[in-house]
Amino acid sequence: MFVKIISGILILCLVFLASASCGEKSGADTKETENQAAQNGGSEPPPNEPEAGVPRVFSDAPVNDYGWYNLRILSREAETADHHWEAKEIVAEEETGDAINDAVYKRNTAVSERYNIVITRIANVDPAALARKAVTAGSDEYDLIFASIGSTVGIAQNGCLVDLKEAAHIDLTKPWYDQNANAELSIANKLYTTFCDFTIMDKDATWVYLFNKKLVQDLGLEDPYQLVHDGKWSLDAMVGMCKGASKDLNGDGIITWEDQFGWQGEAWNMYTGIVAAGISPITKNSEDLPEYAGIGELGITAFTKLLSLFGDKTLCLRSDDVLGVSGNIWNDVMDASFMAGRILFTNAGMNRVTLFRSMDIDFGIIPSPKLEEGQSGYYNTISPFQATSLAIPATAGDLERTGAIADALCAESRYTLIPAYYDVQLKTKLARDEESSEMLDIIFASRRFDLELIYNWGGFSGIFSSAMVKNDANITSALEKAEPKIIKALEKTIEAYTG
Repeated sequence: MFVKIISGILILCLVFLASASCGEKSGADTKETENQAAQNGGSEPPPNEPEAGVPRVFSDAPVNDYGWYNLRILSREAETADHHWEAKEIVAEEETGDAINDAVYKRNTAVSERYNIVITRIANVDPAALARKAVTAGSDEYDLIFASIGSTVGIAQNGCLVDLKEAAHIDLTKPWYDQNANAELSIANKLYTTFCDFTIMDKDATWVYLFNKKLVQDLGLEDPYQLVHDGKWSLDAMVGMCKGASKDLNGDGIITWEDQFGWQGEAWNMYTGIVAAGISPITKNSEDLPEYAGIGELGITAFTKLLSLFGDKTLCLRSDDVLGVSGNIWNDVMDASFMAGRILFTNAGMNRVTLFRSMDIDFGIIPSPKLEEGQSGYYNTISPFQATSLAIPATAGDLERTGAIADALCAESRYTLIPAYYDVQLKTKLARDEESSEMLDIIFASRRFDLELIYNWGGFSGIFSSAMVKNDANITSALEKAEPKIIKALEKTIEAYTG
């Protein structure tokens, strides 16, 4: 664990501003006046003005001088040396020319100067566990938490977090909070964590499909972009395309990880495929309480179609089948195979777009396929293991101060970090064609936050992963056997939130 201050240079600058001449307005007073003028439609131009004709939305939180308060943000540190899932959006020491880094620096500088605060990052591989330990001890050690959503909901059930619907100055109706997440993650009309514009790890952890444009052309396949536009990008379409893509490249008569495949991914992609098919095993009643509904006939249909592809090792390169091939199967096998041009479709997180930036072969980005062409839209899910969400520990000292600063940071992020990530990092710098840019709009507008996937009541998603690995078609029996355990775990969560 380590502590990283936003910037020594920034602190010195802020101290200089605070000690301005007595004959002038103090730096804090000036900044507060300017900020309020901007919020009230005054003449002061706000930083990072949105596109012409679109008025900027401001936080309604009060602007106070907090006397160089040290805002402590506990966030995710990568568990592996490759840093694929390292939080990059918390602090930045200086501008470097990198779009994300500079956006973070500008955002933090603006809010730090406005509120007279210093922003500190505390990094840990398991921030939720660290937060729980502090709250259990009654210790005020952190102001904000950005941990994986799967671990965050775990400590929420133990009373470790503040209900964001009741948090002072956090207006969840504002556009810098994900409205779909607010609605889907709420239980018993309480919301202990949600997704917001302050973080980009939930965007990186959105599961999508990348495809090899050269293989599509060489195999004479339909254009995936056109299929998406026409509403015909379905499981049947994907299965058909993958079945003609596998090839024994070295001529040894068997298909191994060094050959060509139609699809690649991992076991949990079976359940992301279920979500993409519009299936939700959890519904909510009029009291905003979740109820287990199973996957129904449509879910069985989706599972069967998915298994016809994912269960076939001659068509799919599955991470579970290459364990032990190398020390890092993602770097050395899975990612390397796609970059070498031997994979038609890869089902992975959006962060792979960044990782594949050096790839010579052109690739495209598309949403996950529908169950059938008649499905109303495309659905994409987030990884509960990697997507980080906003939470406030129950022992945070001054909740009014915490809420005001958190809302201001999220608001500022909407006009700094998000444009840098979406328009510069993905759309301009990394998306390789105009069509991919259009696909990103579809993908991010259609994200689902599946409660069963996030809470994993009764190990539900693992049932699908196991079926994929074993190529076991008897999902109905497995679900029936697990149902009492699922319902019991669900009821325990409801009791925690309503008790």
